[in-house]
Amino acid sequence: MTALKNGRSLALVLAIPLAVLLVSGCVDVPGLGGGAGVSGNGIVITKFEPSLSSLESNDPVRLHLEVQNRGDVIGEAAAVLMGIDSQAWGSYNTEQYIGELLNADEERGTEGGIGTVDWDLMAPDLQRGEKRPYTAIARVFYSYETSVVKTITFLTSDEVRRAAQSGESVAAGPTVVSAGPLSVTVNAGEYVRTKDDSWDQPYFPVEIKITNTGGGQIAGDNYPIGIEFTEPTGTMIMGDCPGQAQSEWSAFYRNIPGGLSLPFSSNVVYLWDGKETTITCRLKVVDPPAFKVDKDLRIKLSYLYYQDAKTTINVVGTTELGY
Repeated sequence: MTALKNGRSLALVLAIPLAVLLVSGCVDVPGLGGGAGVSGNGIVITKFEPSLSSLESNDPVRLHLEVQNRGDVIGEAAAVLMGIDSQAWGSYNTEQYIGELLNADEERGTEGGIGTVDWDLMAPDLQRGEKRPYTAIARVFYSYETSVVKTITFLTSDEVRRAAQSGESVAAGPTVVSAGPLSVTVNAGEYVRTKDDSWDQPYFPVEIKITNTGGGQIAGDNYPIGIEFTEPTGTMIMGDCPGQAQSEWSAFYRNIPGGLSLPFSSNVVYLWDGKETTITCRLKVVDPPAFKVDKDLRIKLSYLYYQDAKTTINVVGTTELGY
């Protein structure tokens, strides 16, 4: 995936001080449920756990993260450890670049690429008798694409009449969507009827619905998604569809750590409330076929996505007063 080749690492924002802890080893991924081996599409977190279940002051501990690409395209990822104070824990390497992860290949029977990250920390001091609950969060950002192919059937007026006379029905063509954190449906009707007069060809609408189903979230202000729209041959797009023109993608990512490849499209659409959006494009037949033919409408989405995993931490102090 060309747009993913220039990615680097992410920056980290850390906030909540910690001390000596007793750590639960379970993983909680909001939207996907807790536990290791989380299912889903795109790059998903499969494990996030500490090397030891309990610590005393100044004991070392390693937090281990594993991710896997379970989608249909190559992705590039980086991880950020959040929710703990890096200075208190003696760690200044809290962002980790995971790199490029290959997609799964069902035909060859290979699973998607797996990436790992380890954060080495040292427990700070907390006075004896103190107990506090904390949450450590691993956030994985990744650049990804979703491709869509919608088959549209074009019929001449004579073929429509013959189909009606014979009682033959024309089913809408299939929509094929690559596996990832976004689902897409495309509605273009059962078929497009072309006219005999080549100078008076029809317009027809295409409705595209994009839904976030990945258990994480689109990164960036207002949840932006780059969109490329390739109309079927012999047709043309009317108006400014499918999205708003966009030349400077970095403007969306003021609060996003730098380094990941940005969407490559010159057009952008937005998910409402990070959940879904629907757009409608109008196309016109400019080169009508002489007989029934199926043609493909192609859509490519590019975006930054992130998912969190968290573990609950119970802090128990061992340092005596006055030391």
